[in-house]
Amino acid sequence: MPRRSSPPRLERDRKRPSEGNWYIYWTEGRRSREHSTGTGDRDQAELYFAEWKLRRFRPERAVEPHEFYVADAISHYLAKRLDDVTDPERLANAAKPIIRFFDGYSVGDINDALIKEYCQKRRKGRGDKGLKDGTLRRELSLLSTAIRRAEEDQLITRKIAVRLPPKPEGRIRFLTCEEALTLIRVSRSFDSPLQDGVPTESKTEHLTLFLRIGLLTGQRKEAILSLRWSDIDFDSNIIYWNPIGRRRTKKERPSSRLPARLRKYLLRRRRRFPEDEFVITHRGKSLQNIKRAFRTAVVAAGLETDGDRKVVPHILRHTCATWLMQKGAPKWDACGFLGMTLETLEKNYGHHHPDHQRGAADAI
Repeated sequence: MPRRSSPPRLERDRKRPSEGNWYIYWTEGRRSREHSTGTGDRDQAELYFAEWKLRRFRPERAVEPHEFYVADAISHYLAKRLDDVTDPERLANAAKPIIRFFDGYSVGDINDALIKEYCQKRRKGRGDKGLKDGTLRRELSLLSTAIRRAEEDQLITRKIAVRLPPKPEGRIRFLTCEEALTLIRVSRSFDSPLQDGVPTESKTEHLTLFLRIGLLTGQRKEAILSLRWSDIDFDSNIIYWNPIGRRRTKKERPSSRLPARLRKYLLRRRRRFPEDEFVITHRGKSLQNIKRAFRTAVVAAGLETDGDRKVVPHILRHTCATWLMQKGAPKWDACGFLGMTLETLEKNYGHHHPDHQRGAADAI
């Protein structure tokens, strides 16, 4: 009886598993086959693997879902999307547990029972810490989108529905003024090393500026880290968060007024590092993430690092929106400043506004 063909999989070189390159292994009929990715880096190997499968295994016509592997659908989607998203690492990380669990399954095998088994296994794998529904929803949304993309690109004849966990309630934790000041203060408290008797850039000096920009503009982490000096018009006091030539995403980035309280900090940074292209840099280099430095400051400030009140960079946006409402800012002005819809503002932050339900309360 002929050996059943198996889908290609990525493994470390079986002859040198501790130090070799990553290889693609699969079987066709009675023969085992292998192909080197030419790299020992797992992330680069994953990208090569996805592109290799697209070149070698793309069907000449759309096939039935039971003839198309889930891993191939995910690989196809990643190859199409990784270069277009603002956070490719997050997308790739969401795909890894999907690929591991559904290895060997076809798209046609997906049903409610299999999705339930996936959710149970993922929750069990996290032990006592558990796995939040939001994480499961994000992972399974990727699976659903990959299947839909496979149908749109005529790889499969029809899509298969993926039932998602219920959408969790949004986490609207915000910082009080005292908490925000403490966070900024501890970010400035790390000693600057001396070089030839002159203080150099401190370990978390860039974090202090990041905190101030986040609190005073309410923009997302990615927008702040990608902000260039050329995007700031100091004469007109306008920040262009979405300049011409930047790739557009579904996350709106408005042009916003430069707050006077922030302007002086930006000008000070500009004078200190006139050669930098980006506003947030460390030792002259732009940053892709600020998670580690942010967590260090959160711990030093005695703020929460776990649970529903966990303090993460996105809380700076929640804080700015909340403060605007508490100060009674006109809602349309706040929406334009934050790049947020009126519906989202009213739903999540409107109750902080001094005029919230005032008419009803006064009428009672």
